[in-house]
Amino acid sequence: MSAVAVLVATASAADRASGRSTRSGPTKCITDNPRGPDGRWIFPELRSLHARVWVGALSWAAVASRRPANPRSPKDPAYTWPAEISGAVKAARAAGIEPVLYVNGFPSWSNGGADPTWVPFDPADYGNFMAAAVRRYPQVRRWIAFGEPSHALNFKPQGEGGRRAPRLYARLLDSAYGAMHAVRRNVIVVGGNVHPGGLNDAAATAPDTFLKYMVLPNGRRPRMDMFGINPYTERPLDMSLPHMPHRVDFNDLDWLIRQLDRYYPRKRLQLFIEEFGWNTEHEATGWLFVVSRKEQAARLTRAYRIAARLPRINTMCWFQLYDSPPYRSEGKWLNWTTGLRTAQGAMKPSRAAFARVPPGG
Repeated sequence: MSAVAVLVATASAADRASGRSTRSGPTKCITDNPRGPDGRWIFPELRSLHARVWVGALSWAAVASRRPANPRSPKDPAYTWPAEISGAVKAARAAGIEPVLYVNGFPSWSNGGADPTWVPFDPADYGNFMAAAVRRYPQVRRWIAFGEPSHALNFKPQGEGGRRAPRLYARLLDSAYGAMHAVRRNVIVVGGNVHPGGLNDAAATAPDTFLKYMVLPNGRRPRMDMFGINPYTERPLDMSLPHMPHRVDFNDLDWLIRQLDRYYPRKRLQLFIEEFGWNTEHEATGWLFVVSRKEQAARLTRAYRIAARLPRINTMCWFQLYDSPPYRSEGKWLNWTTGLRTAQGAMKPSRAAFARVPPGG
């Protein structure tokens, strides 16, 4: 076989291994709780919508409230694995949906008694848990190594001009990568998973800055198999718009791919969009932008069409099948309403628009 043929065969195998078609656009996905408001699994509906992937959450802090003696074994008595997640990944697979989990939350024993947003003292502790999780959930092949580590709501400390968090995160990611691949060679580790904006202060690190300083103490880049991002945008969907400093939104995804090729030459890392969407019912804490239901459907359609022209976008997850239940505190809405249905279950126009999107890989 010629060198070119080997290269083509290798790339095709990699596409199949990552669950990505080379022709039909990104794999269609929903990120949400595994159950709807009626308490039933959402997976039959995801199947009817031609979604192929579901993303859910696993909390290290909740599973490991005390330090395990054998941290890479899921059978260590210190671990209390949630029955809900165990049931969800099995139900997802039974419905033909690939389950993907992101792992957030640091146990107090790992960070000196701080709250779950503060990083552990030893990055190996996170890696050991991720290895145990890979063993515990054989139904899960792709793992998101922390969601939005660029934001203080999830990951502390930030600050130092945007240098602190990405350097701490790089150590966690690389530790997780090594530990997880030692358990299962074909596991896929999604790293980065950055918030779309930030001012490089104590609250959040800008995603472009985060990527720049995501470096290990030895100067090398942390290992990963895909790069994740939540590219929410208030701007019109137009890839010709210029990249804005301190942001990486949907219009910047081609720019982001070029940066990844700069920092990870020859890797050709694919993108995993963990969350994306627009609020319809009202603004919400964390994102004040809101559109009409009709406009949400139009933007959804256009976004997936644009993504289909970017073959490096592997998976694109819409955030929420159902809106979060209404919740207001101190005059502010806290619940997001990016769902394809309202919190009461009424279908928005975006549900039909999502169903028409090709399923991808």
